[in-house]
Formats: sequence, structure tokens, C-alpha cells
Amino acid sequence: MSRRSIGIPCTTVPKSTQGNGLSRLQEIADRRSIPGVLLFSGSGDVLFMNAEAETLSRQIMGDAYDAEARGVWPADVLELCESLRTLLNNPESQLVEGQHELRRVTGDVKTPVLLRGFPLAAHTEKDEACMLIIMEKIGRERRVVSNQAKEQYRLTSREVEIVKYISEGWTNKEIARHLEISEHTVKEHVRHLLKKTKTTTRTGILAQIFQDT
Repeated sequence: MSRRSIGIPCTTVPKSTQGNGLSRLQEIADRRSIPGVLLFSGSGDVLFMNAEAETLSRQIMGDAYDAEARGVWPADVLELCESLRTLLNNPESQLVEGQHELRRVTGDVKTPVLLRGFPLAAHTEKDEACMLIIMEKIGRERRVVSNQAKEQYRLTSREVEIVKYISEGWTNKEIARHLEISEHTVKEHVRHLLKKTKTTTRTGILAQIFQDT
């Protein structure tokens, strides 16, 4: 079992032995059919990482990934841990297991990866608050723009089409040729999508629109 720190200070999370807390987290991981599973302690140590989580991390980071390095994780995983840590450290947060879930989309537009983060409060004094992150490739069958996203971002039917092709990794030129419109028109649609989703990249567009899929 790997134990390496993500370098995030969690000063208000109580210390404990792993014991029942780790068993509880592994049970949660085992119940899920999602392939990539990362379990972090409140102090930032990795309690559990399955093979798929390592594979996806390597896919996201490329040559920058080092399985033996300390604190070397995809940037979006670190950012998600920060957000989960904030929830765990907030005394006003009523953490009911399963009710708090944070999502991010990372990777590139051809092979996006959905990150689901869960803050897990300590149930007993012997337990330690932890952070569970589940990593899942977003397959084509899941790249469907929901009605909620259409309404939230006020997407036109053409913009929905553009999002679909972006999610499949098509270039502006390929989209233009397929839709029989000019490349300039495609660029304008992408510009509108960036503005509506308040992002700066094509991957950012997918992160916002598919975050609730």
C-alpha cells in the first residue's frame, strides 16, 4: 500500500491510527464499480491507490508522472484535495457521507477524466477524516449535454453540436468540414462557449458542461 504525501496541510483534522477508518474507506471503494480510486488521509498521505488510478494519473501527466515521487499528482487532483480539505476543516459543515460530492474534469479533450471527490468525516475518535477521489474516463456514451447544462449555459442547438465534437477531440477545421460551415464560424461558436462557461480552454468547456454527468 502506497503512502506518499500530497503536501497539503490539514491542521484541524484529528490524528488517529488507520484501523477501522481505513477499513471503512476500503469498503466504500470496493462498493463502487468506478475504476480509479484514491484515498487520502486528512494529513495528506495516500492510504490506498488502485492500479487504474495510477494508470489514469500517468495518462493525465505523461512523462511528468512518477509513481514513487512525493506529492506528484495531476494539478486537478491537488486542487480537488484542497477543496475537500476546506470542507473537512469547516466546523460549520455537516458532513453526511454521500451527500457532499465535488467534481472536476481533467485530461485532454480526446480522453477526458472525471474526478469525483468525497470528504469523509471521522465517525469515531479512532477514525481519521479522509478524502476519497474516484477517477473515471468519460466515454462517448456519457458525453451527452444534459438539459440542465443546456439551460444553465443557454446553449443553442449548434453549440451543443460543437460541444459534442470538441469532446471527441475534433479540431475546428474538422468540425467545420463536417458541419459544412466556415472554420471562422466554428471559432466564433467556441468563443461563445468559452464566454458562457467562463473558461479559457476547450477542456474547460467540457469540465463545466459535463461536470454533472
